[in-house]
Amino acid sequence: MSTAGKKIVSVLVVDGDRPFLEAVRADPSFNLPGWVVRVATSREEMVRAIGEARADIFVIGGGLSDCGPIEALQKSKELSPNSLRFFVYTEAEKDLLGKTVGLTHRRVEKPVTPAALNLAVRQVLVTHLRIRKPEVAGIVRDTKELHVNTQPMQELLKTADNPECELEDLARIIRQHPTAVATILQVVNTAFYGTPGDVETIEEALQILGMDFVRNLAITELAKKQLRLRPGLHELANSILQHSIETSQYGLRMRQYVKNLRLIQQISSIALLHDLGKLVLLAAKGNDYADLMGQSVDSNTPCWKLEREAYKCDHAAVGGFLFAMWGLPEVIVRAVTWHHQPEKVGEKDFCATSLLHFANYAAHSNQGVSCYCGDRLNEDLAVRLGLSPDFAYDFE
Repeated sequence: MSTAGKKIVSVLVVDGDRPFLEAVRADPSFNLPGWVVRVATSREEMVRAIGEARADIFVIGGGLSDCGPIEALQKSKELSPNSLRFFVYTEAEKDLLGKTVGLTHRRVEKPVTPAALNLAVRQVLVTHLRIRKPEVAGIVRDTKELHVNTQPMQELLKTADNPECELEDLARIIRQHPTAVATILQVVNTAFYGTPGDVETIEEALQILGMDFVRNLAITELAKKQLRLRPGLHELANSILQHSIETSQYGLRMRQYVKNLRLIQQISSIALLHDLGKLVLLAAKGNDYADLMGQSVDSNTPCWKLEREAYKCDHAAVGGFLFAMWGLPEVIVRAVTWHHQPEKVGEKDFCATSLLHFANYAAHSNQGVSCYCGDRLNEDLAVRLGLSPDFAYDFE
């Protein structure tokens, strides 16, 4: 994305709605230095535009004169496989969402203002610039156990971004892994979730915890099982996963500050995955990473800062890359990648990334993790969103 030493972001908007195209092209947010925006109203125009100049980002909608949006997305991926692709859809086009799995990085529902669309584009762009660094890719690709090769895991991952997945389908997949079943039933039967302690089936757990939560907990457990950690590192891995579960619980407790129940449920499930990058680093770096975690405690320095000094990347970016490689929803990739620096992709109101940051901080503050130092609170962001800097100690 550079020309003559300057970073240029080339955006191609493909949509049959001409007023929408003109609004995007004229909006100030798309006309800042370094941005080039072109438009097309058909697949033929899109192909011609790609032939004339590269496109880093595709924003593709419906109403095209010569094909449907799915065909346009497929063609854009074929011609520019490393590009970022967005699907802007209307209420009437929701039935197409299941067909966009693997074709899009983010889906945005119309009506959407150009400014809101630009924010979505920027969030995905900065995230991928972060996770596509060679140092990040090298660590994940060298951890061969995570290049998923088991059919149940592949099926589980395919449900992640598929709105057509049914509860029964997910339960069937999870039942193929007894260790994941055991972990899920153990979690759902804890007092925190208000159950009487007699939940015995995955179906019941799905009804109580929600599909996203159970799926992400199963992904975490299966990833842990696939990693062949060296002797002596399993205790560290269990501490990391326990912290993730505690962060999930504090994510639920954020409901006393946030009224959007769907967002609270979302962050509770994402929290289960937020430190999986640490497990990858444990598998890739072994005792060297264990020593780094100890240095984090001794120096009272957040682990991610020492990771950047040692490896030129951190566990958050490693996790984000892994989830992008697996095809998990973009909101998971973004929130995990930036949960230590939520201001980089922050929104005016609470969002998944900022809530993950707050829940992670609250879990560290109240529960602690003995093997590494927790994160610092972004106090400016907390205050701007109406939280006291001491909010972590005020939970009911």
